[in-house]
Amino acid sequence: MAIPARVTDSLKRLSGLERGTSPLATALTDSEMRLEINRLRSIIPAFILAHHDRKLQQGKPSIVPVADGVCSACHLRLPTGHVARLQSSQDLEVCDNCGTFIFLEPGPPSEAVCVNAPKPARRKRKPAQGSAH
Repeated sequence: MAIPARVTDSLKRLSGLERGTSPLATALTDSEMRLEINRLRSIIPAFILAHHDRKLQQGKPSIVPVADGVCSACHLRLPTGHVARLQSSQDLEVCDNCGTFIFLEPGPPSEAVCVNAPKPARRKRKPAQGSAH
């Protein structure tokens, strides 16, 4: 199921507001913040909200960025296929290790490593001097 970027952005904002980590959380009054939280919750599908609420009850973030192939929640490296899916898709992905929603932070692309680069030629060993063969 494709999750539009609007839902991902709304989940990021909601997580920041509810955890108090967003600069907007300190700028809004209590009533404005409740209205904004309710507006964001109306955008996000119920199954994503349920996962978000479980993470919130555990005191953990529900959505985190991936930097250099590493989940910001559990700090473990993601499989390269998972990172490639994040790069080519608008879908909301979940970290295989910790179950947190993950996204790629927009920015300059990291340098790609050439997987099919030729290996350097192996050098032959010189026979040890004085060996009896």
